Amino acid sequence: MNMSKRTLAIACLAATGPALAQSGTGWYGIGQGPAAPDAATITIAAHGESRNHEIMFCVDGHAMRLGDATLHFQGGGTQSIHIAERLADGGCSRGKSLSGRDRAVESADVTYDQAILAGGTARVQLFVR
Repeated sequence: MNMSKRTLAIACLAATGPALAQSGTGWYGIGQGPAAPDAATITIAAHGESRNHEIMFCVDGHAMRLGDATLHFQGGGTQSIHIAERLADGGCSRGKSLSGRDRAVESADVTYDQAILAGGTARVQLFVR
């Protein structure tokens, strides 16, 4: 591969953010949404599957402090998860176990500290495996 193609390939890989960082580990994205600086909660539509057993939260565009998440499953159940992590831009939380039989995540309500955004915006991404 010549230098210009290699530079372009590296730039494309870097632009994919947390999704690429998780490749080869079994993690895959199921949803994402923008976190506004004037809100403290984001609702993310998702498309998980019953075979999923862990969820991870990633941020892109700005550092964030995530609080708690309420997961809503396709079968109607919910699960509360305590995240309580400050994540760097491009960073991901530790994996959190999904409970119950129906683990197909349909949406997630995620709380965050909007003061850390300092007027900026970020994107919160959901990954499962």
